[in-house]
Amino acid sequence: VSAGGADNPLFNDPFFRQFFGLPSAPRQEDGMGSGFIISQDGYILTNEHVIDGATKITVTVTGFEQGLEAKVIGADYDLDLALLKINAGRDLPFLNLGSSDQIRVGNWVIAIGNPYGLDHTVTTGVISAKGRPISVQDRHYENLLQTDASINPGNSGGPLLNLQGEVVGINTAINAQAQGIGFAIPSSTVKSVIDDLINKGGVAHPWLGVYLQSLPEDSAQSFGLSEPKGALIAEVISGSAADKAGLMKGDV
Repeated sequence: VSAGGADNPLFNDPFFRQFFGLPSAPRQEDGMGSGFIISQDGYILTNEHVIDGATKITVTVTGFEQGLEAKVIGADYDLDLALLKINAGRDLPFLNLGSSDQIRVGNWVIAIGNPYGLDHTVTTGVISAKGRPISVQDRHYENLLQTDASINPGNSGGPLLNLQGEVVGINTAINAQAQGIGFAIPSSTVKSVIDDLINKGGVAHPWLGVYLQSLPEDSAQSFGLSEPKGALIAEVISGSAADKAGLMKGDV
């Protein structure tokens, strides 16, 4: 998956812009990532950060001499998932989503991707851990698979497969300070939101709308409680579900 700008090269020419007194053009950027086809009619899963901000997305598919332009069907920043669609003019081979819930620590996995532009690179490893919470820049992942299969820049969005060839994860993040540590979004997360990505173009994230804190032990009596058990609502966000339901600051 190659994502980048689609600006007219003439307007990016600094001499042209200086002659006509135009401000300097922003630099056009291109990026690369990976993805995989999940249906014969050309739906593709990848990471949201692979296509974020792109004005044009081109997908390179084996068997096609030229790249195919892709349309974004749905994307979600928080889950770092994006669903694309290409029109290839014929049925395409595709991968099936397997069960990440059934995979166990120590099971073998295979990562396929486009690290540093080296397309269709295959690496192997085992599942090192499940349910890892990881923060990468300003994005927080709650429930990642950890693997020691080599996952490098450009692998993002590619499949993590079990030995049956089923997708159990989407390669998505690396720990640059460590060796042999890669992460993938579990397929169970993908399965739960795929319909929303197709039908709604995004994912609805439920939220309550309260800030909670522990109930101070010496405050139980003042709240009419026999013992200091429960969570104290410190603040209710205006217009939230909690506000509409009647929850108030000071409730326990």
